[in-house]
Amino acid sequence: MTRKLLSLTILLSLILSHPAESAQAAPKGIEAKALDNVPAMSLTLTGYDNAAVVTERMEAMPLHSIEGLWRFAAEGTLMAIERDDSRELSPDEAGTMVYRMVIVNAADLSLRPGTVMGYLSPTAKRGVYDARIYTGRTDTATTLHSPKTCTLTLSDSDSRLVIARYGSSLRFNWWRLLPYMYSRLISRREKSPGNIDGCLRVFPAPAIPAEPRYL
Repeated sequence: MTRKLLSLTILLSLILSHPAESAQAAPKGIEAKALDNVPAMSLTLTGYDNAAVVTERMEAMPLHSIEGLWRFAAEGTLMAIERDDSRELSPDEAGTMVYRMVIVNAADLSLRPGTVMGYLSPTAKRGVYDARIYTGRTDTATTLHSPKTCTLTLSDSDSRLVIARYGSSLRFNWWRLLPYMYSRLISRREKSPGNIDGCLRVFPAPAIPAEPRYL
């Protein structure tokens, strides 16, 4: 058992430290230089104590198509996507829109509301976003680190958000990244089930409900 755990730990270290070996380079046309300098460790922000607080703030402002409250379909974590006006961009990045993904209610209670789990920026293709999502945790399990490159794609009239790593055949379960749970950190896809990893829109009310009612 100890030998297997050691082998898996070494494999994990290689995957996270050399992402190019498990994922292809970003497709041509996707340029988000503003995401190249995201914080190495997740920040914890105020104003995300519960969904009602976030909803009230969002109701008072015009929202972009990606903005709102989203729930991870696989395990229930609720997150907010909002414009990030706090980051200073260089002159050649002027006009670039950056959003942040912030936890409102995590399935794992060790992650506090307000924890930033990633950043994203629109690409040249409508509804497709370049993102940096944190994939590791500190030993205390309360802070995220190791941002990895992903794509987020709006689908079904902007009611669903599909998350994928570039060219990766491994599924990253970021919400399970506890130091002692190596067996759940990564899982290999035997057969591709299609674009099923992602989120369902909670607010504003989606045009296509997750569970439509039929008369």
